[in-house]
Amino acid sequence: MNIQDKLWCSLFVIVFFIVGCNTVSVKKELTFNALILDNNSGTELENVRIQVKETGAFLSCGVVLRGRSCSTTFQTRVYQGNSVYISWQIHGKERIVGPLHVELPLSMQYELPARIVIKFDSINDVTAKFKY
Repeated sequence: MNIQDKLWCSLFVIVFFIVGCNTVSVKKELTFNALILDNNSGTELENVRIQVKETGAFLSCGVVLRGRSCSTTFQTRVYQGNSVYISWQIHGKERIVGPLHVELPLSMQYELPARIVIKFDSINDVTAKFKY
């Protein structure tokens, strides 16, 4: 093999590695693995139910006493941006809120799953936020 053939062969190998070593971007996804209901409304909440109609997922708590929380954990899930519907009873009267979207955190921490906190500040003020 002459020097010109060796140069072409070396050039081919270098180009092959440069083309073959492109980086593949990994899509970062917001995940969560817990749902917390905080009752700051000043009254007892009964038969609380959170439902995501698009997926059929739901959570229910029989009673959430005022000043208390109801929470659950589950396998980590990817947040899909679906709306939620929340229903509950106060003194036998049913209340429904929705569609409600979870407020995204100011800074995303993709390496850790978040918790979704649904906060009842009053019977007319219900919010849902991601927390780490």
